[in-house]
Amino acid sequence: MPDVSYLTKYAPFKTFDGNDLEALGSVGEEKTVKKDELVFDEDSKGDSMYVLKSGAVKILKKVKNQENTIAVLNPGEFFGEMALLDGLPRSAAVRATADSDLFMVSLEGYQKLRRDKPHTALKLMDVIIKVLSNRLRQANKNLEVISFWIE
Repeated sequence: MPDVSYLTKYAPFKTFDGNDLEALGSVGEEKTVKKDELVFDEDSKGDSMYVLKSGAVKILKKVKNQENTIAVLNPGEFFGEMALLDGLPRSAAVRATADSDLFMVSLEGYQKLRRDKPHTALKLMDVIIKVLSNRLRQANKNLEVISFWIE
């Protein structure tokens, strides 16, 4: 079982206690990716989320066959979380920009967490919702800036 105690160093996971960390660790696994390795591709099956333990990744979106970096994530940040919410294909690709260690929670693992440790599953979902909300607010601000320059 992976030790995920490092998560409490990061603001979104500060409310996780020892029981929550043990429960989360019991449904996840560690994965290592090398620099420039693709973690997953856009439109691939969405079946897991990842928390970055070390290293860095970039989120890539294709627009008119041009690959664009839309975000760079660092330790403590997560990606792929929409797979736990909707199970739809990936909306973007993720590539490591450095050798990186990841903690992965599959959809199956999350469903087990919901069944066996609903309190911890709810805490995880709260974290996901808050981060998604912040990302949406930032995207809205970016659109305001873009529309200012277009007009």
